[in-house]
Amino acid sequence: MTDAPVTEPLEMTLDSLAAGGDAVGRAPDGRVVFVPQGAPGERVRVRLTETHRQFSRGELLEVLAPSPDRVEPPCPYFRERSCGGCTWQHLAYPAQASAKQAIVASALRRQIAGGLELRDIATPVEPYRWRRRARLHWVRPGGSDAALVGFHAPRSRRVTRIELCPQVEPALEGALEPIHRVLAPHLFQRGEIDLLADPAGRVQVAVRGPCRQRAAAALLGEAGIVGVILGRQVFGAAALEIEPGQWAQADRFAQASRAGNQALCAEVKRASAPREGARVLELYAGSGNLTRVLLDGAAAVLAVDARPGRPLPDPRLTWRLGAAHEVTAELASRLAAGGAPPFDLVVLDPPREGARSLVEPLAALRPPRVVYVSCDPATLARDLGELSARGYRPRWARPIDLMPQTAHVEVVAALERVTAGTP
Repeated sequence: MTDAPVTEPLEMTLDSLAAGGDAVGRAPDGRVVFVPQGAPGERVRVRLTETHRQFSRGELLEVLAPSPDRVEPPCPYFRERSCGGCTWQHLAYPAQASAKQAIVASALRRQIAGGLELRDIATPVEPYRWRRRARLHWVRPGGSDAALVGFHAPRSRRVTRIELCPQVEPALEGALEPIHRVLAPHLFQRGEIDLLADPAGRVQVAVRGPCRQRAAAALLGEAGIVGVILGRQVFGAAALEIEPGQWAQADRFAQASRAGNQALCAEVKRASAPREGARVLELYAGSGNLTRVLLDGAAAVLAVDARPGRPLPDPRLTWRLGAAHEVTAELASRLAAGGAPPFDLVVLDPPREGARSLVEPLAALRPPRVVYVSCDPATLARDLGELSARGYRPRWARPIDLMPQTAHVEVVAALERVTAGTP
């Protein structure tokens, strides 16, 4: 990366939205320019802030001809460009959903050309007040009376103090005040604070970093805070029941939106049907969010995760601790040696980097059906291509918007084994 040379502002027309959330235009020399808070179809004035060999980044100075999809952002931090938690508050929500559909279509274009049915995006989440979990950051400036607690500024590690957020549920927003008042004076160096709310508005806080123990304990009872985790110490509630039968902790992953998670589970239920009498392998099972769905009708579910959550009380469920690709490779070897029965269905929900290391051992298991849940269309497209080369045909994919005001999009894809392939 290089800093942009000092130049006069450029005028350009913005054409589309990129997967990272920025609008995309072209400079007069033809170079692609990424512009935060722009909208497709707008004529804008931009100052270049970074130059690279094949693209540049720019700062939006003025909108000369606004898009009909441009709206006034409700958050002052977004308007000030001091918080990077949101990317699209300036866009009407229907335009956001259309952009995510287009981003997924672009990523999966080869699969679509090969017969994949890309279904319409599901939009189950309200545009605001949907986030039941959040992660704050802190830094303690030298000589200050308290740590600065908030979110990172756009494309920066700089922390912006946050006192309100239209994305989070009211219970989480209410917890911000005691965090600043009670906790911040006793936080040191740098760290993170995770927040989680249950449907009743009870809040759990997890503090990761140098913090005085008495300050963490003092949060109990403040603004609905019923549990605090500090390292291995727990004050109050150790977990919250965020959905019936699903217990979670603030410092463990859970889908950020309640309505979005319900829609995701419903889509996985459709994609994994029929499950009656099936042997199911679930990879990256996490806290058991999708496990509940897969147990419905299945004969047995083997759930694998490097850090599994609280076990569900079901005799058909077996938890296996370990890395997904290592456990899958072991299972494939046992199957090849005749020492293990086959699986009828494999469901995987990997992190953003995808499941490249898993493709070969998964194909060696030869399950008739695979359901892939992805939070990154680009790595999903890569892995679907690898699975296709090993005899699996992607049948359909459904984008789901779980995180309005951001460029993030979830995709559920269903595959079937059509040939023996080349494991």
